[in-house]
Amino acid sequence: MNRNLIFCLIILIFSSCKEKNKNDVNFENEPKVKTEKKKNITTEISTDINQLEKLINLSEFRPEKVKFKYTFIDNSGGRVPGPSDSFLEALLYFDDKTMEKIRETDQNASLPVSNYQKHHFTFSWLDKETLSELEQSDSLKSIHPDLIFGTNNGGCLYLKNKILLIKEVN
Repeated sequence: MNRNLIFCLIILIFSSCKEKNKNDVNFENEPKVKTEKKKNITTEISTDINQLEKLINLSEFRPEKVKFKYTFIDNSGGRVPGPSDSFLEALLYFDDKTMEKIRETDQNASLPVSNYQKHHFTFSWLDKETLSELEQSDSLKSIHPDLIFGTNNGGCLYLKNKILLIKEVN
């Protein structure tokens, strides 16, 4: 009986002393999807990877976690299919191995330098830690989302095991 109790206490102590990974961001307190609609503009903030996968290709480089803001402007008023604008801001978290593969893929490509700069990635909904990391980052480490995520319009910026992404369709 005493051995079992001591064993349980040791397990409890070790599990409570586990160091939190800095890359562990807890989105559990946030709703999975928060949608706001004003006239013809729908804005969605989400942490649902499956929803993001409908907007960009995550089949080759799947993130561990995501948070994104998607804005859709229905210019047709729902009457006829027509030109609509959309804007995506995303924060994607990756493990070390996947992030290294992304960097290698980008380094081996011969694409022109992105027009985006650091200030374009200062999303209003980012947490303080990510904003601080963005501020200290090297703005020249941008990647091409079309190469990594199959998008045609937009840009990305590397952070430590994170990628900030912008995609625009207008």
